[in-house]
Amino acid sequence: MRKLLQEFIGFVALVVGLGSGVAQLYGWPTGVGRFILAGLGSACLLYLIIRYSLLRYVRVGGKLRQELAAQQIAHQRYVEAIDRIIDQEGPIYAESLELTVTIGADDDGDTILERRRTTPKPRVTQRAIRPIVPYGNDRIIGLDDIGLKWALDRPNGGITPLPLRPTEKPRVWLVFDPGLTEPFTWQISYCSRGLWAPLRKRGYDHLVWNDRLPAGNGDNSVLSELTVRFVFPKSDKAPSVEELHRFGRIGSPEVREGGGWVIVWTDPSPEGRRYEWNLAQAL
Repeated sequence: MRKLLQEFIGFVALVVGLGSGVAQLYGWPTGVGRFILAGLGSACLLYLIIRYSLLRYVRVGGKLRQELAAQQIAHQRYVEAIDRIIDQEGPIYAESLELTVTIGADDDGDTILERRRTTPKPRVTQRAIRPIVPYGNDRIIGLDDIGLKWALDRPNGGITPLPLRPTEKPRVWLVFDPGLTEPFTWQISYCSRGLWAPLRKRGYDHLVWNDRLPAGNGDNSVLSELTVRFVFPKSDKAPSVEELHRFGRIGSPEVREGGGWVIVWTDPSPEGRRYEWNLAQAL
C-alpha cells in the first residue's frame, strides 16, 4: 500500500507539473485553468482506483492460484489412496464377462458394451474398471467424453460412476447403492471414438486386454468365463480374429441380421491372462 501511495503522489506531481507548464505557455484564462485542473484531478483519482484494483486483482489471483494448487494436490492424494485401496482389496466377488466390441463404419461408431454377471463374496459395494480407449488419446477428461452409460438389473439399486484417472489410460470407480449380497447382472457401455481407425484405414489392427489382478491381493482372476463378441461393419469379405497366444476358442464369422459380421471368441477358464487379438477386414 505504501508503494502504491508513493507511485500515486509521483504521478499527481508529474501531471500537475505538466498541466501548469502547459497552462503558462498557452496563457489560458483562470476559468479554463480551473476546469483543466479539475480534469487532471479526476484523472489522478481514476488512476488511483484503477491501479489499486489491478494490484488487488493480482494479489487475489495469486492467492486463488495457490489455493487451487493445494486443492489439486489434496485431490490427487485422495485419488491415489482410492486406487491403492481398490488394488489391495482381495477379490470379494466372482463374475462372468461378455464384451461386445463394435467396429463402426466411422470413428463415432466404435463402441464397447461390458455385460457382467457378478456373485458377491460376501458383499459388493464398489468396483473399478478401465474403459478400452485408443492408445495415446489425451482428450479424455471426464465420463462425458466417452458417453458412459450404465444399467443394473435391480429396481431399487443404482450405480454411481466417478472418474479416477482422466488420462490416456482412464479408470472409473463404480459405487453400488445399496451394497449387493446376491448375484446380479449389470452392464456399462461407452463410445471409444477412433479405436478402430487403423483397421478401417489399413485393414488390420491389434487389441490388448489384461485380466490380471494387481499383485498381492489373492487370485489371478475373478472371472469364471470371458466372452468377446467382435462386431464388424458390412463388407464383401469375411473378417478374421486371432488370439496370438492361442488362448480361448474362436468361432467362425457369421453374417449379422441387417448386415455386417460377428465373430465370437470365448475363454471358459480365465486365469489372469494378457490377451492379444489380431483383427483383419478388407473394407
